[in-house]
Amino acid sequence: VCLCEGLGNMTLFDKAQALKFPKFVEINFDHCSDLEELPGSICSLTSLERLSVTNCHLIQKLPDDLGRLRSLRLLRLSACPSLSMLPPSICRLQQLKFLDISLCMSLKDLPMEFDQLPKLKMLDMNECSGLKMLPKALAKLRSLKRVICDEHTEQQWLAIKASAMPNLTVDVVEERFNLDWLDD
Repeated sequence: VCLCEGLGNMTLFDKAQALKFPKFVEINFDHCSDLEELPGSICSLTSLERLSVTNCHLIQKLPDDLGRLRSLRLLRLSACPSLSMLPPSICRLQQLKFLDISLCMSLKDLPMEFDQLPKLKMLDMNECSGLKMLPKALAKLRSLKRVICDEHTEQQWLAIKASAMPNLTVDVVEERFNLDWLDD
């Protein structure tokens, strides 16, 4: 679903419809201009392996039952600046290997149970300026190999790397989007 309007008031799937599509493996929502919330019925698609929600500027919330997507390996939530929290159930995604929360400036914190993501290998959290403190549980992510962050969280990641994860690669990306030119 790309460059769409009209999803804001639409139910994507009810449980009966989800059962008709039992082998969905990928869904992409990109530039859905009026999507404020993913429908909870998407969590019935338990064979889903890849879910991308990108450039959906009004999305504020993810379904509380997101953890039911037990086959999910990739979760991309990039450029959703109004997304203010990740549901705690995200920590039940036992197959998750890649999480992208880049450009989600309204995220204030990560769930404390992040150490329950045993297969997470890569975390992209570049330009998440709302995140001030990282949970200590991140140091327990033994599968985590690479983090992409910005200068706001760089020191915290380097401290985690030094104390508990010497093989972790921390890539610091310079700020891409800046509105300072508006002050001129």
